[in-house]
Amino acid sequence: MKNENEFMFPASENLLSGAELESQIQLFSDNDLFAYLLDSVPSYLVVLNEYRQIIYINKAFKDLSEIKDLDFFYGKRPGEVLNCKNASLFPNGCGNTCFCSTCGALKVILSSLKGVEDVQECRITTKDTTEAIDLRVWGRQLKLNGQIFSVFSFVDISHEKRRYALERIFFHDVINYAGALSSYIDILKDSSAEEILNMAPIASELTRNLLEEIKAQRALTEAESAELIVNFITCNSLKLIQNLSVLYKYRSSSEGKKIEIDPDCMEINFTTDELLISRVLGNMIKNALESSDRGSRILINCKVSNDKIQFSVNNPGYIPLTIQYQIFQRSFSTKGLGRGLGTYGMKFITERYLKGNVFFTSSENEGTTFTAEYPFDYN
Repeated sequence: MKNENEFMFPASENLLSGAELESQIQLFSDNDLFAYLLDSVPSYLVVLNEYRQIIYINKAFKDLSEIKDLDFFYGKRPGEVLNCKNASLFPNGCGNTCFCSTCGALKVILSSLKGVEDVQECRITTKDTTEAIDLRVWGRQLKLNGQIFSVFSFVDISHEKRRYALERIFFHDVINYAGALSSYIDILKDSSAEEILNMAPIASELTRNLLEEIKAQRALTEAESAELIVNFITCNSLKLIQNLSVLYKYRSSSEGKKIEIDPDCMEINFTTDELLISRVLGNMIKNALESSDRGSRILINCKVSNDKIQFSVNNPGYIPLTIQYQIFQRSFSTKGLGRGLGTYGMKFITERYLKGNVFFTSSENEGTTFTAEYPFDYN
């Protein structure tokens, strides 16, 4: 059976080099009319050979990269020059990892080489940062001198996707909570004293949830626009977990499920931003609840590993491999269109502002465990 990290596309190991590659490069660079037409295109554009190697880039792409030496591009594949973190995982480069099986750019390129025009969206996480770039990509076949090429172009739609996702999530959740709260208030008007006492905690919880959603969206918006102010203070790990377990215990998603703190959970004082880490750990708990069936147990733990403090949240559910590959992408979600900022948000805030790391494991026997690890001190 092929290992999941050995995903391979046909002919992906083949690369042109030397005189053959140089001949293809000259075929386009020596054609002034061809170069003029491609340089007139405002979107980023490259020409690829049958092995998905770059043999021409247009002016827009040159200006984007700010790299003057064109030899840097020639012979490389798109993910390598776009700094995709997956392109360097294996010696074969872009298009040869298990993560590439869901890449819209690769699908478009392969289709165009077969003569099928296509347009898709693609999310690339760069290896030097935690940021994901959202692209809209096009591909079209070009036959020249008896050879087949792909004219591959793309535009950055990150801002569009981010704004759309934020608006969808914010209005969806706020309207739900506000609508439910309004209904309870209307009922309370005509209720007896005893009924009011029974319903008041629910109305209070809806109000708290509404405020939490507004704060969470504000924090993520500020984080992505680099306007977030981090306030480091000393926090207690056990107290933090206890407060979050109580907060999520009464959410609708926890009905029929148990939130438990591991008996071996360690009590540790460490330096962090309490609001931000609460957003991260709260998202981990929320995702675990939403991914679990009734009767499930959500287990929260804290320990020390490799001189770092680690928080983990386990649920019995298993994440299929095709979903695992995309779990931290900004626009990806299993909950429907425009619902993909949960896992992305907690990883982004952790790595960008809290100097930590977020990762997960998932198996049918052990379930799914999300882990967030942080340094003890930021000095």
